[in-house]
Amino acid sequence: MNRKNNTLQNWEKALSIFLKDWLGKPYVIGVLVSGSRVFGTDTKYSDIDVHIILDDKVKWRERGTRIVNGYLIEYFANPVKQLMRYRTYDRADFTLLDSRMFAKGKILFDKTGVVKKLQDSAKKELKTRFRKLSKVEVEFGKYFLWDDLDNLKDLSQRKNEFYSLSYSLLLNRALETYRKFLGVEVCTTSKLGRYFKEPDFRAKYSLKEFPDSRFVNLFLMALNKQNNRNISNLVDYVIKVMGGLNLKDWKVRTAIEL
Repeated sequence: MNRKNNTLQNWEKALSIFLKDWLGKPYVIGVLVSGSRVFGTDTKYSDIDVHIILDDKVKWRERGTRIVNGYLIEYFANPVKQLMRYRTYDRADFTLLDSRMFAKGKILFDKTGVVKKLQDSAKKELKTRFRKLSKVEVEFGKYFLWDDLDNLKDLSQRKNEFYSLSYSLLLNRALETYRKFLGVEVCTTSKLGRYFKEPDFRAKYSLKEFPDSRFVNLFLMALNKQNNRNISNLVDYVIKVMGGLNLKDWKVRTAIEL
């Protein structure tokens, strides 16, 4: 047996030990393991992600960690109704994190068949498109990018110690604003480099390639060499593609909140 198989056998054994207490509870109706260990993208720092599905009669949820045989296990215990709410929250944030965990995960226990239903609906969810941003969202998105860039230049001129932090936050805002404008999902920051550069990695997570290679190049340039010119090129490009910004006559009128 090769080293990879030994590793797989060891983490599965640790998970099995952890699940013994949970599987003895009458309100536990399903278990699904997911994450990098299942997707085949794990490193030595990867934990074990496991979803414990509870009967809807349960009025609580629980998230926690345990170390078993040297493996960190992160668990999420939720009633079915709560899991469906998470998917709604995810979609509102232009992400499919919870759906992806279920769609790509491995079912270990399914007392009532509900885990299979959750998995099937998650697979369908991965194929649906995000909504388009409203005109107001687009306008404010562009304006906030310009405003953050203007503030960053001020920090640079004053050689302020918070320049680097503000630079990183603006990079993130540029990515978040533009991906939502395009209706694109990206992965977490820790895996962003692999998402941009590795087709095989994207395939394992069922993530589409970012549709604008020009943006990716500008983003990576601004990331790898931090200076005003590179971040300005990135922000200016995003604003231009999103329709431009005329500060001489810019205004957004919306209804008041009652």
